[in-house]
Amino acid sequence: MKKYVLLIVLGCCVSLARAQLVNQAAQNQKSQAELDWYNCSPEEDGVYGAAVNKAYDFLKGKKLDKCPVVAFVGFGLDVEHEDLKEAVWTNKREKADGKDNDKNGLVDDVHGWNYLGGKDGQVLEIGTWEGNREYMRLKDKYADYISSNGEFFKIVNEEVVKVDAPENLEEFYYYRNVVQQQSGLARAYAGWQYAYVIQSFGRKWKAEMDAKYPGRKHTIKDFAEEYQGIDMQDTLRLAAYSMIIFGSSVYKTSDFEVIYNNFVENSVNMSKKGYETAESTTDMTARQRVVGDNYLDINDNVYGNNVLLTSDAAIGTMAAGIVGGKRGNGLGGDGIMDQAEIMTLRVDVGQGNPCLKDMALSIRYAVDHGADVIVLSQQNTLYPDNQKGWMTEALRYAEKAGVLVIVPVWELLQDLAQVTYYPNRWMDGEKELTNLMVVASSDKNGNPSMQANFGAKEVDLFAPGVDIYTAYTGDTYQTGAGSGLATATVAGVAALVKAYYPELTGAQIRDILLQSVTSRKDAEVEKGIVVGNSQMQDLYLFQDLCLSGGILNAYNAVVAADKLVNNK
Repeated sequence: MKKYVLLIVLGCCVSLARAQLVNQAAQNQKSQAELDWYNCSPEEDGVYGAAVNKAYDFLKGKKLDKCPVVAFVGFGLDVEHEDLKEAVWTNKREKADGKDNDKNGLVDDVHGWNYLGGKDGQVLEIGTWEGNREYMRLKDKYADYISSNGEFFKIVNEEVVKVDAPENLEEFYYYRNVVQQQSGLARAYAGWQYAYVIQSFGRKWKAEMDAKYPGRKHTIKDFAEEYQGIDMQDTLRLAAYSMIIFGSSVYKTSDFEVIYNNFVENSVNMSKKGYETAESTTDMTARQRVVGDNYLDINDNVYGNNVLLTSDAAIGTMAAGIVGGKRGNGLGGDGIMDQAEIMTLRVDVGQGNPCLKDMALSIRYAVDHGADVIVLSQQNTLYPDNQKGWMTEALRYAEKAGVLVIVPVWELLQDLAQVTYYPNRWMDGEKELTNLMVVASSDKNGNPSMQANFGAKEVDLFAPGVDIYTAYTGDTYQTGAGSGLATATVAGVAALVKAYYPELTGAQIRDILLQSVTSRKDAEVEKGIVVGNSQMQDLYLFQDLCLSGGILNAYNAVVAADKLVNNK
């Protein structure tokens, strides 16, 4: 018996516009421009869809030469969904008989693979952030160091003691400046260590004030006057001094004794509890218990299981519906390329970041099993160097095989010229990747998602991804939004091009999609941005938001592909 979980995922992946399941009969009363509007076009339907229906009009009478394989590297899938089951990829070299028929080390990988599964049939449902994984990897080396003005300290018997510098300073500063910024656990632990700094200096200063003014009741003003000449270059002393001053506003008192007793003497216990709370709510051992592999060893590559109907399968099913939903059957939305085969490779749970090893192995699996298009679930700002190499090599492997790889931006309002996300086309450091597309979502009116990250060079194009009607787990349908749905739209169009023009490589298809957009270059649009720590809105020309300056257009793409192939 199937079990289905109503999952609402925000951000990069999919956010559901409504919390209830869609009544199909009620939806049938609506026009296509209100539902799977990505099939529509501005000219015929008045919405900025991808002109898929128009593309099919152009392709009438032309031969479909290939059933392209689209691999979703991300979430689970309802492989028995009524509108998708004909589009599910099947590994012809494998049988569901408990044996590894194709000798690839993976047993019963009939429709794909779950890299977050265990041999006993369990599946990992708990995710974590790459920053936390890096914290766990490096904490024993560097978490106890406190640095100030090029000097290093540790807490010994609750006192701040100067120590020798770490042996690997480059790795230490990576830990402090990168990992601590991206790991809640690392920040909480650093706060605990700095609490000792506050306590150590606070006790010393209190003792000095008591000795200098015996019997006197101190105020925060007395403390400030006594130590306001503190050496501003001594960052540890300055931090302790500033926090004690800040304590007066927290406790709303000028009584130094109150601040000292409640803040200085209690800071260590409070910070320790904060760290313990963060640690207790971050299960860093779940992968080892369920999956049992070493995520830091790329050669430990035989793990996982074939369970694809997982709690996050709603996300994968929605994306798959955009590509492979049966056209014209009156169920859900019409898929862009319903002759495509959907391969599912689960590496993500919808919270946290996928392990880069899982993603790299999934890309290689997809290429080795005939994928024409690969869709990744997310970018990330933190790619540890050795693991970044795994991903770069996997993307080069796909490039060499002629496979297009598509990845969505996060919905965090960031300018990607200012914040570097991976994967990107320049991550190799030597030669630009030609087969990688970065995609953001747009709405029916041709406007960019207010929340989406953007970049004049870093984002390739925008694609329909807001208020999209598509398949959902349990033979139901749902309306959702997010850049993950936009990447599915691009994947569907790429698959359509590949189906009729199979000789085109992933790099060529990327170029075609970029050059054939519905141009919005000179359109002035409103866009959400981040300035400092504040979210606001500003006006941009569309050409400043993405490389192509426009929105995905399937009709223009197939026309361009036809010219390219037939004019050779």
